[in-house]
Amino acid sequence: MRPIGTKYSWTLSSLLVGLLTGMVFSLTPTCVVAQVGIASKYIGDEGIAADPDVIFAENFEAGLSVFSARFNGGGPSGIATSTDHPSASSGVQSVRLIPNGGNGTLYRQLPANYNTLYFRYYVKYLGNISHHAGGYMGGYSPPSGWPQGDAGLKGVRPNGDRLFISALEQQGSPSGGQPATRLDTYNNFVGMQGSGSNGLYYGRNYLVTENVPLSVGQWQCVEMRVKMNTTATGRDGELQIWINGTQVQNFVPGLPIGAYDSAGNWRTGAGGGFPGLQWRDVLTYGINWIKLQNYSDVGTPYDVLFDDLVVATKPIGPIRPAGGTTVPPAPTNLRVM
Repeated sequence: MRPIGTKYSWTLSSLLVGLLTGMVFSLTPTCVVAQVGIASKYIGDEGIAADPDVIFAENFEAGLSVFSARFNGGGPSGIATSTDHPSASSGVQSVRLIPNGGNGTLYRQLPANYNTLYFRYYVKYLGNISHHAGGYMGGYSPPSGWPQGDAGLKGVRPNGDRLFISALEQQGSPSGGQPATRLDTYNNFVGMQGSGSNGLYYGRNYLVTENVPLSVGQWQCVEMRVKMNTTATGRDGELQIWINGTQVQNFVPGLPIGAYDSAGNWRTGAGGGFPGLQWRDVLTYGINWIKLQNYSDVGTPYDVLFDDLVVATKPIGPIRPAGGTTVPPAPTNLRVM
């Protein structure tokens, strides 16, 4: 695709190619883009782990001791299984994360540093008050086999270690007993906007205007795409989010239109074009871990279910249900102007 701000010459056939390959055509800031990806090739996700574009996949169908060994960071008091699962899944169980302090966590270090990565998972919130509960992807420099805290940081630890985190989690005020009603990002990175709170910088929200419902008691398919900035001082990093296969927002240089508020949270609407993201200020690391988490140290805790996690270098999309059709391969004799 051409950089934002230049003219586009789309044909009907090139739009079709984009839909089939997962490309996003932001013709207007409010364009709704349905997602099709790797999962369309596999009924119920069966066999998706062996796809050449998949980095890691976990359906939580093995015994608890087996699948938990593929992750770090949690403990036996915070991880269990449930027979509840997404209707399109080919499995019979999911993982249940219990917010017992920091134990409700499944963290996995990835085999390399990636500049662009897609992270899809299914989530079901069993209540609407928690502290940090959702799916997270990020990078540590140096890499770490264990999850590390980021509270109050702005991408750089006092000892010079680097980090960035991008997540989708519930939003509420558990310390005040305020129920969460929506999902939003938790972005913590070196280029984050807004002033600190007593010198401390906490995760920023980017979907305030979009007001994504929490949907307690319902399975939701969440997918995130993170693209790292390509120069140490550049702001060409990107973030894209889908819920149930429909794009919620695509943050790229120039779009969406809006502005940061004084707290550093993005509000889509009136303003200028999105300035892009400076996820990192050194290029020696990229996306090198993912995490599922249900952490609560205040308020009333609720369990959260997760299932059918996939990490890939190309768009993934929702599970293809039994009886669904396979998306044909994209034509090779067409070109985008």
